[in-house]
Amino acid sequence: MQAVVVKPGFVVDVAEVPEPRCGPGDVVIAVRRVQLSVTECMLLSGADVALGDQLARRLEDGPLQFGGHEFAGEIIALGTAVDPEATGLRVGQRVTAVETLPCGTCAACRCSWAGACVAPAIIGFTRPGALAERVVVPASAVVPVPDGVSLSAAAAIQPLAGAVHAHAALDVRPGESVLVLGGGVMGLLGVAVARHGNAGLVALSTHSPRKLELGRRFGADALIDAGSDVLATALELTDGIGFDVVLETAGGSADVGLAGLSTVELAAQAVRRGGRIAMVSVLDAHAPLPTGLLRSKSVTLVHPRSGAGDYASGASVFEHSFGLVQRNLVDPDALITHTVPGLGAIHEAMDITQHKSRYGAINPAQMELS
Repeated sequence: MQAVVVKPGFVVDVAEVPEPRCGPGDVVIAVRRVQLSVTECMLLSGADVALGDQLARRLEDGPLQFGGHEFAGEIIALGTAVDPEATGLRVGQRVTAVETLPCGTCAACRCSWAGACVAPAIIGFTRPGALAERVVVPASAVVPVPDGVSLSAAAAIQPLAGAVHAHAALDVRPGESVLVLGGGVMGLLGVAVARHGNAGLVALSTHSPRKLELGRRFGADALIDAGSDVLATALELTDGIGFDVVLETAGGSADVGLAGLSTVELAAQAVRRGGRIAMVSVLDAHAPLPTGLLRSKSVTLVHPRSGAGDYASGASVFEHSFGLVQRNLVDPDALITHTVPGLGAIHEAMDITQHKSRYGAINPAQMELS
């Protein structure tokens, strides 16, 4: 079958690879839609980000199949131990899957704390992913796509699940004020989740008039031009106190269209004393933090798992996210601006995803497979 491979020197290509082996507890999925994450693009480019060193070491042994944890497709085969009645899985069913799979043997797994597994398998990183015509995943990691949800939305469900997970990690309470920094896919979905999670005032700060308008559509009460004095406006909106919660989605490498680290400092300034900040997009491996300000204000800083794609909580978070889509509370398809045909368009998809502002993209580019 055809799959995306990365070669020493971070050369990305499409090549013929062996068919994936289906174990007794696995399912085989024909990939129909797949999208790159910004992190995957940076890894494929050899950038200095988390897991970059591991990928470089693995490439010393030669080319490897890489990438593809945000996808949707159809089951084409069940392993011999997968009982359709017990699992609810069947051939022909539309599905996606959580990204991170526990080892099952470490101390954390033995204590039923799979989210803290020290040696997890990661779809698209430590095991072949969905940048391929077919992918094999454990049946336990598979999440059915509900009726009424498109495969394109299902392939984009992990960012929505990430916003849901961040909202939960921040413990946003009814009526609390929420400031979202950044109007990309995570920021806009963060606005939607806050609005439908019974937050009080929800504000969005971003540079793009188009994204500000989308922010209004997704539920923002206040729209702040990021080119203005955002801090002054944030304090004015909260009677000088600051926001209860800040969701920081814009910080990170300017090479992929993010805001550097200015929004990290802004988050610390705009949150109230005793407030909470979630950082979901700081991709730099050694990004500095304003620890003095955070400490003096007794701010709680949380780092939810990107995409909430871990086995321990991912399936339930995915299901909750699908429920938001089914109830027409969130529309991931509204953020999918670019679709390219097949795996052969991998370089185009990477370029769009890494340079969203140049292309006018919001969601990562999706690849559509027949």
